[in-house]
Amino acid sequence: MGKKEFEKDDGECSETQKPKDVDKEVRDGNWLVVVAGFVMYFCSSGISSVFGLLYIELERETGSEILTLSWIGSLFIGFSLDSAPFVGIIARYWSYWSLAVVGGLLSSIGYFLGFISTSLPVLYLGLGVLSGLGFGISTFATVVVIGHTFTRRRPLALGVCTAGVGAGMIVFPPVYTLLLEMYGLRGLFLITAGLFLNNAVLGIFLRSSQRDVQQPTQTVMEGIINPKLVKSGKFAIFLLFNFLYIFAFSVPFTYIPLRATELGISLPLTALLVSISGVTSMTGRVLIGMIAGNLPRARPWLLLLFISLSGIVMNVVPFAQSYVTLAFLGAVFMLFTGAANSLVPVLVVDMFGTDLLACSLGLIYFIYGIGSMLGVPVVALVCEAAGDNQWAFHVAGFCLFVSSALVVVCNCMKTPEGFFQTNDNVKKIPDVESNMEAIDISVIDLPEPVGTPAA
Repeated sequence: MGKKEFEKDDGECSETQKPKDVDKEVRDGNWLVVVAGFVMYFCSSGISSVFGLLYIELERETGSEILTLSWIGSLFIGFSLDSAPFVGIIARYWSYWSLAVVGGLLSSIGYFLGFISTSLPVLYLGLGVLSGLGFGISTFATVVVIGHTFTRRRPLALGVCTAGVGAGMIVFPPVYTLLLEMYGLRGLFLITAGLFLNNAVLGIFLRSSQRDVQQPTQTVMEGIINPKLVKSGKFAIFLLFNFLYIFAFSVPFTYIPLRATELGISLPLTALLVSISGVTSMTGRVLIGMIAGNLPRARPWLLLLFISLSGIVMNVVPFAQSYVTLAFLGAVFMLFTGAANSLVPVLVVDMFGTDLLACSLGLIYFIYGIGSMLGVPVVALVCEAAGDNQWAFHVAGFCLFVSSALVVVCNCMKTPEGFFQTNDNVKKIPDVESNMEAIDISVIDLPEPVGTPAA
């Protein structure tokens, strides 16, 4: 194919750009997208990490019980994750970068409603539904773009992107505590609404990488229910693992601050607990991102190790009687879970490839949303029936042990060959360099189907 013919077929290329340059850009990805994703996760995780602190203040202002208030955080996390499978459907008509912009606007509007009124229905709608939906749309669109545009450095790119979770946990608790003292609850919500407008601006960064994301039309139209995924027993086990894992993961963000309050620890020191955990969470995500790229076959066993150790830590937390012990256990827990969270999207690509990335990851996030939405309220009912909040940690620990067993089961199951077949549209390209690009991605980046880790 001549140079002019290539330029005619690809409207995105300039007259001086060669196919080789496009190939290099696709494989290297755009690190501005990673930065945008980092900030988006920074905001979303920062908000979710301070709900336990906000509950204490909202309990004083509204007179509602923790069980009632906990639905705010549950709705936020639930909608932020349950929006994922629908993004793939909407992306047929809208670009990923425009979805990220809309998501940022929704998050800002949600917290502006909290500024207008602190009644429970408004808080459920604004801080829960709208903000969660906005963050979910923005972050999922960014993860899909990164998953498609990075190959060799995909684990590192996703690790750096999701490291924003730890950074948010470091910064938000002390800053929120300070702003709460200075401006009160409504002033805090107004400042937050202004801050989250930045997510809408960051969504524009995805525009430069949008042309590299060529999601098959069939995958988009199938949306949530993809025949390949439905028929895969391995994927069903994987979904159950994710449900139990995220169910347990949502518990400490509410009950560690409550445990600190029971021990007589002040609110600023309680906020510092979350910040300390954020440091280790960010460390775990970045380190595993650097290591996992060179150890594809070890990824499921690393996931098993991290989740099992997290379960042990959860069962030890109720015995903590000092601030130092509680801080240490919280930090270790977030180190392990941070590394585990960073592995999940990488292993989804290992298991299903990039063609089904939006559908498979979307379903996983949907399950995350259900588990997160149910986690704290269900555990709160158990604690209320038992008359002791310590049961929250034991229930979470048990779920983590069961989910770690499911990792073993999932890894022992064979992955169907169909998930690793090259896209038919790519096979039909007659250009030699384009075909070499497809071969390069499939051979270098994706592990062999036999013995491939399941996550």
